[in-house]
Amino acid sequence: MTECEFYSIPKQILRTFTQNKPVIHGHTPVERSYFDGVRLNADMGANTYWVEEERGLGLVNLSEMVYFVYKQPSKKVERRKISRY
Repeated sequence: MTECEFYSIPKQILRTFTQNKPVIHGHTPVERSYFDGVRLNADMGANTYWVEEERGLGLVNLSEMVYFVYKQPSKKVERRKISRY
């Protein structure tokens, strides 16, 4: 299944499959994580993102709706709020 196909699945159908639990996934690197109420892409592109300075490892805290990104090039950790749409 492609990412486009995955995001075309209605939220209510995914909620039924997951028993109202969010789907945290990767595979497609992103600079920022967004949550649509059921899906969250947490792939910070540790080894694949094309902008090397933006490559990072992510740790998600769903209780506080934040995530931490360890930026390998700078060796710094950034705390970010998960955006909702």
